Amino acid sequence: MFKQIASFTKLSLLLFLLNGCTNYNEAMKVLPNELSIADDCRNNNKQFEMDCYDLISYKNTFAQLRLGINAQYRGNFQEAFHRFVLAKEKGNFYANALIADLYNNGYGVAQDENKMLDLLKDVKEVDPIAAYKLSFYYLSKDDFAEVIKLLTYAAENGVKDAQNQLSILYSNGQYIEPDFEKSSFWHIQYEEGTENFINKIYGI
Repeated sequence: MFKQIASFTKLSLLLFLLNGCTNYNEAMKVLPNELSIADDCRNNNKQFEMDCYDLISYKNTFAQLRLGINAQYRGNFQEAFHRFVLAKEKGNFYANALIADLYNNGYGVAQDENKMLDLLKDVKEVDPIAAYKLSFYYLSKDDFAEVIKLLTYAAENGVKDAQNQLSILYSNGQYIEPDFEKSSFWHIQYEEGTENFINKIYGI
């Protein structure tokens, strides 16, 4: 039964990619409210938290993402894929980076770099997490201008790992001209106690 669902969700994802872009402005009108509702489930008792997400997941895409992440941690990659695709189909573009991770690693799906890249590129201007993850691809291609652009966007929007990477890149001069002022700036941002955007979205 679950294999049939997984096959259906794979087909749905392919159709979604072929049909073009989502109206991200429209999505942003509802996603903040959904996130706030999902955050009401956050609890030190993780089983209580997961049960709460399960109760609201039929109408809350962040609950679907967090249930999917929990399934992924348990090694149930098909369930994770299914939940991420459901969230994506309902307009939550933060699902792209999670689905891309599955394709990148071949977890629950056939490993496919092209699908991974398409998913990340599709949302790189609206999802700082996707921008951060995409930066590693451009680093492997020695496209350092794109790396800095993506990391800066991610860092400016609170992705702590991106802030740390920028601090390192600007200090060591391995890929770009050293800029110790920028390195210091991003190190300070990284060390600040502000919430990591990844934790904010994924609830971890």
